[in-house]
Amino acid sequence: MDHASYQRVIEACALRPDLEMLPAGDQTEIGEKGINLSGGQKQRVSLARAVYNSADVYFLDDPLSAVDSHVGKHIFQNVIGPSGMLHKKTRVLVTHGITYLPDVDIIVVLKDGEVTELGTYRQLLEKKGAFAEFLVQHLTEVDGDDGTSEADLDEIKQQLENTIGTEELQQKLNRARSRVSESQSDIGSLSGEKRSLSESLHRQHSVESSTEKSGSLRRLNSLDKGTGSNSNCVAKPVGDKLIEVEKAETGSVKWRVYSHYLRSIGLFLSGATIFFNMVFQAFSIGSNVWLSEWSNDKNVSVNGTVDESKRDLYLGVYGALGAGQVIAVLISSMYLALGTLLAATYLHSQMLSHVLTNPLSFFDTTPTGRILNRFSKDIDTLDNTIPHNIRAWLTCLFSVIATLVVISYSTPIFITVIVPIGILYYFIQV
Repeated sequence: MDHASYQRVIEACALRPDLEMLPAGDQTEIGEKGINLSGGQKQRVSLARAVYNSADVYFLDDPLSAVDSHVGKHIFQNVIGPSGMLHKKTRVLVTHGITYLPDVDIIVVLKDGEVTELGTYRQLLEKKGAFAEFLVQHLTEVDGDDGTSEADLDEIKQQLENTIGTEELQQKLNRARSRVSESQSDIGSLSGEKRSLSESLHRQHSVESSTEKSGSLRRLNSLDKGTGSNSNCVAKPVGDKLIEVEKAETGSVKWRVYSHYLRSIGLFLSGATIFFNMVFQAFSIGSNVWLSEWSNDKNVSVNGTVDESKRDLYLGVYGALGAGQVIAVLISSMYLALGTLLAATYLHSQMLSHVLTNPLSFFDTTPTGRILNRFSKDIDTLDNTIPHNIRAWLTCLFSVIATLVVISYSTPIFITVIVPIGILYYFIQV
């Protein structure tokens, strides 16, 4: 960072008083879209960034429209003008401020989307064309409220008198004023009836509003008197952070998170999903046991002769157990899909409701991208990732439980080994 250039840019863009008012100076965090800056401050900060970047070409879209007249003159003289910091750069300035035009190199006049005149300030005045007419019209309509000082208006008037003559300028001004007065009289005649109809209501409203205002002024006056001793003691904001850091939980997921998600699914759908997964594992174990019994039955085939009744019995029961597995998986998958869909819808509605009912200060300290991320990535996780993970987890869980049950049933001594190993594994995971 070039500190000397940085300080020059700050002074040229009239940002020094603004930085002194901020709680942490130039280290103050600016909210999203400059929420804690005024329009003029935003323009000057943007201009200062561009000037400090030291580019070769600058396109300036009316950068002085939101600043005061004296600040605009300061910035033009020290930044944009012929003696400013950008005097060796190419500058394309779009502006409605006519006070800056005498100091520019070339003026391009646009009218109805087309270039009508091109030249220096003196050349365009001598042409007595659209540009001169525009200046006359500006002198007629301006009343000092647009930021143009009386001295600037007198200077423009003097330049027009020197170029087109005093008499001709006075004639143009008179014609322009007559056109303005005619248009205003036409508008006044059209709205006269409306005004007459609303005069009585306006008088009644003015009486009521004056009563309210007098009461509010008395309340404000009493408040001012009550706080007069502390009026000069304005508390300055502490700290320079505006956007709060996003907090993320670390470590294992808390049980209340799981319980909240299960409640969002619903107790019936959650219980039905777990139940039919258990039924599936029961049918799976039953089919394996039945197949073992079938293979160990020596009476099915004796001396090469197959007992068809027993074979059909074993085959029918085995097929029924397989069909039970299919039906249990189908029902559990349907309940799981429906439950996760309802949970995602419910959580999205809750999140949307909380965001819409938050105070405006929440949006000042929370970036829009963070909110959109909750409604995009997190909702996508609820819709697509979590259902698949729950299904895989349930399948794995009940498969492991079924395996342990079968082994423990066939080999009871296995229980003395698996119980301490399971406890040790649990504490290692935690």
